[in-house]
Amino acid sequence: MKIVLLKDIHGIGKKYDAVTVADGFALNNLIPKKFAEYANDSVVLKYSKLKEAEGQHRKMKEEEIIKNLDEIISKTYSITAKANEQGHLFAALHREQIADALNIDSHFIVSDKAIKEIGEHEVTLKIRDIEKVVKVSVVAE
Repeated sequence: MKIVLLKDIHGIGKKYDAVTVADGFALNNLIPKKFAEYANDSVVLKYSKLKEAEGQHRKMKEEEIIKNLDEIISKTYSITAKANEQGHLFAALHREQIADALNIDSHFIVSDKAIKEIGEHEVTLKIRDIEKVVKVSVVAE
């Protein structure tokens, strides 16, 4: 069955890609969970336009970040989170929370590893071919 993915799914494809998967997988898993939509001509056209617009938006964000990269790297960003007495966080900080603190999109953060302790941490950003490290300080609430 041909479907259009509404989010990135590891091993299948990226958001707005038109892919072919097994009928049962699409009907019982992807479509009911709103991860995909049945692909007919109008749906494929609609999502291809969205994909193109999203690509242009991402390119503009990349240009903005590259322009301000020195300023972004020079700062140490502080994130407050609940932690126990030993310094372990009750809830790990994932790339989405880190990206919110840095005011960037989460796909610019390379590491999938979550921060689980308070203290100074280094987070790697990758914009096109440029990789830079940003310091993030996690402080207990």
